[in-house]
Amino acid sequence: MTRGKIKLEYIANDAERKASFKKRKKGLLNKVHELCTLCGVQACAIIYSSYEPEPTVWPSELDAQHVISRFRALPEMEQTQRMFNQESYTDQRIRKSQEQAQKLQRENKIKDIEILMHQCMAGLLNLQNVPPNYTTEMGRLADQRKQDILARMEELQRIGVVNPQMEGNQVMNFPLVNPGSEVGFGWGNVPYGFDNTDHPGPSFSIPPGNTNAGSSSNPPENDAPGPSFRN
Repeated sequence: MTRGKIKLEYIANDAERKASFKKRKKGLLNKVHELCTLCGVQACAIIYSSYEPEPTVWPSELDAQHVISRFRALPEMEQTQRMFNQESYTDQRIRKSQEQAQKLQRENKIKDIEILMHQCMAGLLNLQNVPPNYTTEMGRLADQRKQDILARMEELQRIGVVNPQMEGNQVMNFPLVNPGSEVGFGWGNVPYGFDNTDHPGPSFSIPPGNTNAGSSSNPPENDAPGPSFRN
């Protein structure tokens, strides 16, 4: 059975507060002891409370004085570099939460734009009905996706997987098709592979001696038309 999340606030009941103090003080000292033993660091703990006449010092007063003296010998900038109090800790958590929220907002906005793009390409949405700010973002997203594709193609070309040739607005040529292979074509007359069983559509056989699968400058006559925007 999992423990419920503890609400961090002052315990009003005196008996419950005292019991919680004893339990958590013991746990804190155990954690400091584990930190020093497992990680080989020097640490001390000094705990004041209204329930005990003298403060609790771990591991001993002499060792605690040694650790404190070493800390005070450091420059002031190094002393406060990683120092936290309740206010600074809360500010840090707020900043992290704000950054996470902004990241989620950006991701959600990109998803919304992708949905609009797909709807426009499928003819389900008129591009004229899209707000101007979204059309601008759609253009930016399309440019970014294009740059990602070109970068991926360059990477594949560098490792010898493909050898695309880009000329102006030409899409690409794939000189990897063996003569006599059957190649299927999709949008843009770009071959998507040797096996077109998963992609129903037009296909043709490449005669021996022709190693180019085709390009946008010389599409097959029975190629399926691509998407278009509807006014």
